[in-house]
Amino acid sequence: MRNFYEMIREQEADRLALVEEGKEYTYGELVKLSQEKGDRLRLEKSEKKVIFLREKRILDQLISFLGCQAAGKIPLLVPEDAKQLPEIGEVPENACMAVMTSGSTGVPKVLYRRYESWADFFPVQNEIFGVTPESRMFAQGSLAFTGNLNLYMAQFSIGAAIVAANVFDPRRWAEWIEAYKTDVVYLIPRKLLFLPQCIKKPVATVRHILAGSQSMGSEEAEKLRRCFPNAGIVLYYGASELNYITYLRQDQMTREKNCVGKPFPGVQVSVEDGEIFVTTPYNVEGVLCPFSLKDLGHMDAAGNLYFDGRKDDIVSIRGRKVSLLKIEGALEDIPFIGEAIAAAVEKEGEKRVAAWVTLCGSEVSAECEKQIYAHLKQTLANYELPFCCKIVEKLPHTESGKKDRKVLDKV
Repeated sequence: MRNFYEMIREQEADRLALVEEGKEYTYGELVKLSQEKGDRLRLEKSEKKVIFLREKRILDQLISFLGCQAAGKIPLLVPEDAKQLPEIGEVPENACMAVMTSGSTGVPKVLYRRYESWADFFPVQNEIFGVTPESRMFAQGSLAFTGNLNLYMAQFSIGAAIVAANVFDPRRWAEWIEAYKTDVVYLIPRKLLFLPQCIKKPVATVRHILAGSQSMGSEEAEKLRRCFPNAGIVLYYGASELNYITYLRQDQMTREKNCVGKPFPGVQVSVEDGEIFVTTPYNVEGVLCPFSLKDLGHMDAAGNLYFDGRKDDIVSIRGRKVSLLKIEGALEDIPFIGEAIAAAVEKEGEKRVAAWVTLCGSEVSAECEKQIYAHLKQTLANYELPFCCKIVEKLPHTESGKKDRKVLDKV
């Protein structure tokens, strides 16, 4: 059965494949390390089909992933911050890999993929994202994040290279982007927007910027364009269960950050009673289409999809429906606020909305909260206003960089 290890073996051995924080590896070196990992796994003679992989460094994650496939096992990269491992049930016969997702309940579950469910889409996504065999893509973070793993494999499918960063250090990211003349940058919007603070002069080599998993509007895109004047920007909407769903180019972005564009080729999207349904041939095993992620949205007359949050982002406050995503968006539209999280909490025996925010370029003062509420009252109804707004130094995020409401009690 074909897998990603076999795919990488077909590339030119002396061609650059990976640069991990200054250390270079060719395709031949990755294959050799993967073979050695696979040999060690075979010696263990384990009857387990699925192998949990919890590694800290990107190189170790990659080699473990490929080594499992070399040994005929199914790799499952586990986030370093995972508190609970999922149970392994029946494994589909044609699966070559597995990914872990928390799902809407927070209980980890395993999703299985065939090689073709990703590989058959690589030519489509590479063309839209501007990836060529000569590309060098900068990316940061764990391969347990499906977005990273997918783009690594798509690069490797055509013999391109990845410039990888383990550390969360935007100044060093900027240095590596320039030093290795990367032409593609892939980061979630939150991480991308640290780069304008670190780059002092425009970087001409970057031609394409990719972002997903979070919203982004025209104002954020313009900040990036000042740093990367030759770059086109693509924002995508996708899911581990379904792969890529829709995408939006920079010239189509507006101040409405929830627009996520039109479907990728071969993908169909519909909205029924405010709920998004997707039909795609690139889904994980066991998914029946049309499939709903329990995401809410609407479409405009031009066929653009707007992401209105998840079903669990809508809470009932004193009998009225309140969107936590809308409150977060209103807070983040305030110029001196960096990030915001809104959540439903128990207050005096009833459910209320509280908010947590970070500041950018401002010091905490007695006037901050007054200014925040003055801004919010311009865009939110009275029943949507959070009963309190706490200013904190930083907000919790998952390993992939997404906001994490589940650990707000630790803020």
